[in-house]
Amino acid sequence: MRISIILPAILLSLFLVSACGGDSGSGSLYDTPPNVKLYPIEKVKVTYEYGADASGSKVHIIANYGAYQRQEDRMSFTFNGEARNIHQLDIINDTVQYSVDLSSMTGTRSSFDTSRQSSFIRTFSEKERQDVQAAYILRGGGTKIGKDTVLDRECDLYEVGFQGIRVSLWNGVTLRMHVTMGGQNLVMTATEIDTDFEPTADMFLPPKDAKISEPKVISRFPDGHPPVDAPPPSDNSGDLPAGHPPVD
Repeated sequence: MRISIILPAILLSLFLVSACGGDSGSGSLYDTPPNVKLYPIEKVKVTYEYGADASGSKVHIIANYGAYQRQEDRMSFTFNGEARNIHQLDIINDTVQYSVDLSSMTGTRSSFDTSRQSSFIRTFSEKERQDVQAAYILRGGGTKIGKDTVLDRECDLYEVGFQGIRVSLWNGVTLRMHVTMGGQNLVMTATEIDTDFEPTADMFLPPKDAKISEPKVISRFPDGHPPVDAPPPSDNSGDLPAGHPPVD
């Protein structure tokens, strides 16, 4: 579920017919506010630095309340005594997701089922919908433990409940995060916040020279695997606002 994008995808990856570039995507951004706003802020570009037992930087770009997101991580750290150097790009382009290893310029493209996300968030109270990121943490067993201040912005501080993760949220956006992993302490802190930038369509597409493939899907189960019932049809009503362009 893409709500969990508040946690750097690169940290989570430690424990997710090919084509070359030019992968089809929208030539313009859909600017009508979505029914489900993943963030209460329309657009923001946040630059971070990694510290403590990690070094590097990260940029998180949000447009149209989270319908479009781009996260680029460049991080070096040691895990279980082994040096790791990561350069990763993760994109949400409305109903399409990209995950690209920028070191090898290879990645995947997949469709995102907005109906499942909408169905889940429909169970939220009106108050929870005001800050979906915080609600997701609390529903997942996390707790609010205090306040924090980053770049003169007051943040709510949450303990997520695993890997010693603590996040400081401002308008649902992570401005600081602490992670304890493999005996290492990783800290990510915002160093610049820009709410005046103008989002462009190319921000939410992978590099043209990246080799993008569709994710592999299991076509048959091994012999002896128990039967798997097909999921019931989902109710897609209300997922996309009137006037939304067709989704393949």
